[in-house]
Amino acid sequence: MEDIYLFGAGQKGRYWLRCLKSFGVMPSGFIDNNPELAGSLVDGVQVYGAAHSKAFSSGYILVTCNDEEEICRQLLELEFPEEKIVHGLHNITNHILYYAVNRIPSISSGRNTRKSLSGRKVLFDLQNGMVLGGVEAWSYELAGRLCQQGIQGMYLTTETGLQRVGQAVYPVQVFRFEQPLEERERIETYVEGITEHLPCTVICNFPWYIFWAACIARKRYPDQVRIIAVQHSDDATYYKSYGLWKEYIDKCLTISSLIEKKILSCGVEGEKLARLEWKVPCEEKLDRMWSPEDRRLQIGYAGRITVTQKRVDLLPVLAAELRRRGVCFQMNIAGTGNYAEALEEKIKEENLQDHVVLAGYLEREAIPLFWRKQDIMVSCSEWEGHSISQAEAMAGGAVPVLTDVSGVRDDVADGSNGFVVEVGNVEALADRICRLYRDRGMLKKMGQNAHDTICRRQQLLDQTTFWTELLEEVWQR
Repeated sequence: MEDIYLFGAGQKGRYWLRCLKSFGVMPSGFIDNNPELAGSLVDGVQVYGAAHSKAFSSGYILVTCNDEEEICRQLLELEFPEEKIVHGLHNITNHILYYAVNRIPSISSGRNTRKSLSGRKVLFDLQNGMVLGGVEAWSYELAGRLCQQGIQGMYLTTETGLQRVGQAVYPVQVFRFEQPLEERERIETYVEGITEHLPCTVICNFPWYIFWAACIARKRYPDQVRIIAVQHSDDATYYKSYGLWKEYIDKCLTISSLIEKKILSCGVEGEKLARLEWKVPCEEKLDRMWSPEDRRLQIGYAGRITVTQKRVDLLPVLAAELRRRGVCFQMNIAGTGNYAEALEEKIKEENLQDHVVLAGYLEREAIPLFWRKQDIMVSCSEWEGHSISQAEAMAGGAVPVLTDVSGVRDDVADGSNGFVVEVGNVEALADRICRLYRDRGMLKKMGQNAHDTICRRQQLLDQTTFWTELLEEVWQR
């Protein structure tokens, strides 16, 4: 294994040193910009000056101080290899655990002989809690389908977020941490929680602790654990985690062509990849009307009400711009999130109450009707995986007017069944909406095209066969 150095010998650096030691790993040294520390020992570890950094290029440097951006810049100026600079809480934890796990001997309990599907549980990674997000909704729906097939299962979750245990078709195992734990203790708690359910297949939805724990369990019990990692987002943390731990992943599900291309570049083998398509309600014959010229244009958004990723703060900006251009419209916003109160205040501040309606949380069964009432689906997202809401809206005949993020161009042919604009360009979103506002014939045609695109795809989907074959395939590897 390559050497590890910690850049920053202060309080933060000492925390990560304790973390490494708890796994039985001793770093090769500290690096620090304080000249008074150079040549000294901190908790028994040698401290080097920053000028030595280039000499350590055969190893990794973990940035363990507060000014991460400045230290990264400094290391790059010293010509230290960028791919060997590790910074940020997630990336440091990811790297340390991987480094440590490859020093822990396998403690396999023997070859598993229970090969029937009914004898193996499917464990769902709900790291962020049993909340109302798209990933969780997909997990609940999949769990329901597997349960109907007689497959045993379990939700693995935390106390984070709003608990909705009432939706669970499987038992729920909640990881509770009543006091702060060192990384070794925390990860071991997750590993023990998984190994209680051997043999099992873990469906990992997030690149965090449950995923890391599943990989450790996979190493310790190679005949009794399988991992299906789902890349739900075009987010760097997924690529860094799944790329590093790829040897422990049995199957990686991608949800867009862009994500598939990127995960391949991380070294994940092509034979381990499979495309996950969303199953959404879609009638073969679309039964709806679009708003005529003498009626308000109905513009819909359904999703998390957040600024991070979703950029819902841009919706009032878009509404104000449409009003300025003389568009007669109503924007209907459905969902919940940490920006909900601020959004309501912004609507009042901009005097947009006559144009923007906050519909709040919608139950899943209400989503198809919501979209059949919208002429346009709008999204200002900065990144996505492959938005389920996008497919649901198109299935309902709403014309998507979206920013150019992962998964959009897998569904939307710009100018044919929707419009795609660059991320952050509210003016361009307004331009496309105005075109549809002025040409209701185009609106109707593109709405029908949107529905037909999703309908054709849904007709080819057989989720029951897909998951039955996938769960068998990973045990045959």
